[in-house]
Amino acid sequence: MMKMNKWTMALAAAGVVSLSSVAQAQEAVAGADGGSAGTLSGYISTSYGMIKDGVAPQGYWNTGADRATDKYALDVVDLRWHKDQAAQPWGAGYTFEIWAGPDADNIGSGTNAAQGSVEIMEANIDLDVGSVDGLNLKVGYFTTIVGAETYNYNANAFHSRSFGFAVEPTHHTGILGSYTVSESLEIQFGVANDSTTAVINSGDDNDPLTVTDSDSTLFMGSLKYTLPELPILGGASLYYAVINGAGADTNEQDNHYVSLENLALGVEGLTYKLAIDWTDKDVGADSTIIGHYLSYAINDKVTLNARIEMGNVNQGTGESLAFGANQNLDGLESYTIGLDYKLWENVTSRIEWRVDDADNLTSDQETLGVNIIYSF
Repeated sequence: MMKMNKWTMALAAAGVVSLSSVAQAQEAVAGADGGSAGTLSGYISTSYGMIKDGVAPQGYWNTGADRATDKYALDVVDLRWHKDQAAQPWGAGYTFEIWAGPDADNIGSGTNAAQGSVEIMEANIDLDVGSVDGLNLKVGYFTTIVGAETYNYNANAFHSRSFGFAVEPTHHTGILGSYTVSESLEIQFGVANDSTTAVINSGDDNDPLTVTDSDSTLFMGSLKYTLPELPILGGASLYYAVINGAGADTNEQDNHYVSLENLALGVEGLTYKLAIDWTDKDVGADSTIIGHYLSYAINDKVTLNARIEMGNVNQGTGESLAFGANQNLDGLESYTIGLDYKLWENVTSRIEWRVDDADNLTSDQETLGVNIIYSF
């Protein structure tokens, strides 16, 4: 018989709750720790930002009017339910993740456009193709395969996102396959609606019966190769990903991404990552951004991070609202330095300073931010 505390027993005796309902609730909670129900994880992200001259920076994600001047903020509450595939051929699992709070509407999944809403971050089914060893399918709404950074605050080294993140797609509705060729080679391949937004089920060519709107599918693929043990590059990995054919037939955009990850520099605790984004558009100028990421673990509690980005950003009007007034940035230079100090268990506490400049900006833009995240 399940154990119940004295308060639960008292409520049951008073007729407020029934013992059967309590037992069912306890079984449901037990299921949340594993079994058929999967597991629950997530985080709460909070921050404080100071902005030079009281002017909200343009050109990168999440620095709009609600962060304009010296303000405390609840960023988001992230909740993620996940179940691994069953350990057998033809096993299945799922991922369902939501954002709640002021930053949720930045996703733009279309579930609710209001400030302070709840948005779907991911909702997909993971399938093992039992007839082909190492082949898995992800079906539904999932995050993109290009880019060095993600939406989730606890998955990035910095609170602010990169310019590379701003020019990339973020989500797709479709099917993504992954196949492990060997210990050193992994590939992904997939199809999705050809939308350039994160709205679930959206596409820029929605009518397959119309000749001019017949191509309503984009294609994606990636290749990751882990280098063999070498004196300098040993353990590093090369990654290439492409999103091909997003947008309407008359204005398609391709996104390419290349990275060199986990590169050791011969100094214990120091690693380097190269990330290159470029877009190829049918209409308008292309964007090219080269990012350098350095991380130095001073000890088990303190990590120093640096991000340097250079290039040219060209986003047509309306293609990226996050870019505000500065849709086109030539001769871009962006520098971010951050310090991550682990004071509490399960808590990420960090401070960062960032400065951005470009040839067509009248003055540079500077921000100082503090970010505290509790992950569970």
